[in-house]
Amino acid sequence: MTLRNPALIILLMLFSEPALFAQKRYNHNIVWGRLALTDTLSSKLRWELFIQHRRQNTEESDWNVVKASQFTSYWLWFHYNLSPSTKLSVSPVGYFKSWILIAHPTDIDRDGIREFRWAARLDHETKGKYFNVLNRHNLEYRIRDLQNNNVFQPNWRVRYMIRLEKPLKASWIKKPTSLVAYEEVFIQFGKAVRSNPNVFDQNRLYLGVNHSFSKRIKGNLGYIWGIQQRNSGNEFDFSNILWGVLTIYNVFSQFRGNKKPAADHH
Repeated sequence: MTLRNPALIILLMLFSEPALFAQKRYNHNIVWGRLALTDTLSSKLRWELFIQHRRQNTEESDWNVVKASQFTSYWLWFHYNLSPSTKLSVSPVGYFKSWILIAHPTDIDRDGIREFRWAARLDHETKGKYFNVLNRHNLEYRIRDLQNNNVFQPNWRVRYMIRLEKPLKASWIKKPTSLVAYEEVFIQFGKAVRSNPNVFDQNRLYLGVNHSFSKRIKGNLGYIWGIQQRNSGNEFDFSNILWGVLTIYNVFSQFRGNKKPAADHH
């Protein structure tokens, strides 16, 4: 089982330790919002579109988390259920625009970086007596206009997530509700980052709750503690993130009849 994989444990230790001894740390408060639209194409295949926007504060001690833009994206996915426990996902294209996490007053005026992304992902979920465990492996190919000169530099990024979900059972809970926790590590390589001293990119720790309002509408609300390494290698961004997701199922097929929503793993 992946939880017992010594290589994974060593990787997590190696990539977490540099942040503890970072020479420079910047603290941020951020809010993320995502709208997910999805529908089935067949009994095993469905599409999903993520529309996301993130806002951030502009000073370290400022809790005005909607003061400046930090990220906007439009990301299309296709999900195919290989088995009841395994899902293969492919993203044919995604468009992103991201702004630097603001650490200095001059950062406020910096232009956002445009990015196109292609990705493949494999999810495997094991349902246990007390928890459901999801292992997610993700490979991304990115091209970014890092200098805002219409020259897009390519690189690869590997993401690994382990996710625990605890369904809540109580007489007063009328709709499906669960607690979720996950750890996700990002590692990057390739031309755009080849000369940078950092290989580790990000680490995210998440704790939140999922709630189904109806068969077609689901909400997720949670907190992320994020660590991201800057290109210098000795600077780290520490982020407190409030993340909300609203998922709408059967966007078109609801008008053709009552279909059961496919399972998802946000």
